Amino acid sequence: MISINQLQKLVYSILIISITIASSAQSIVNTEKLFTTNDEGLGISSELSGSSISGNASVLLLEYGLNFSYKNNKHYLRLLSGGENINEDNEEVSNSLFTQLRYNYFINEKSRFFAFTQIQSNAILLLEQRLLVGGGYRLNLIDIKKDTSVRYELDMSAGIMQEKEVLNRTNLPPDEKYNTNYTRSIFSLVGIVDFKNKFTIVNTTYFQQYLGNFQDYRLLNETNLMVQINKWLSISIDLEYRFDSEPPSILKDRDFNTNLGLVFNM
Repeated sequence: MISINQLQKLVYSILIISITIASSAQSIVNTEKLFTTNDEGLGISSELSGSSISGNASVLLLEYGLNFSYKNNKHYLRLLSGGENINEDNEEVSNSLFTQLRYNYFINEKSRFFAFTQIQSNAILLLEQRLLVGGGYRLNLIDIKKDTSVRYELDMSAGIMQEKEVLNRTNLPPDEKYNTNYTRSIFSLVGIVDFKNKFTIVNTTYFQQYLGNFQDYRLLNETNLMVQINKWLSISIDLEYRFDSEPPSILKDRDFNTNLGLVFNM
């Protein structure tokens, strides 16, 4: 049951806007930074950031996210969602949305099975729809607690997913493929350094390989620094690098993003 204080914090998280340094689109969504522990019971995390420019140009950028987790013994369920909206001179330039449902079954303290489904759209990457269904196995390689205040953790996962993508054809060459349904292998490496009650560093690397063409792969590396202000509020700094070996012909194959925002945990 969510208390009145938790509901108040959730409302505050929707009202507060922080600064975004720069923003670009991602086809791979990093969910690892959102919940770095596997605590029992219900967890809620929200993130909101934005920036505004006025004068010679009028630009408004808003990024947002709302995430839930619930763990009961060996079962761990997470519902993750977020988006981005960019307006210039009161006209929408770009928008992106994603929702992911992820289930984990803990075999023991070191290993688990996972399954997920995700739906996503992203105007900058021409994605009208991206639908994912997949699963795999995750193993904890390192879990070191030097004392009660410092934790070092390294996890590796491997699996497979089905990916269906529909692109916006408006500016694409007439003969370019715009509707694909690919099977991809998925690998990730997640490292966490947690100085409790101070800050947490999460480095995540995703690699997705199309099994029908080994020249078609995607890579995302994201380093996230979370500086804890109190039990429910943190400052988040993200450095993201994305590479797509086979992007749509009118897009570049890589993006680099830097984001600064607020994260609320309840």
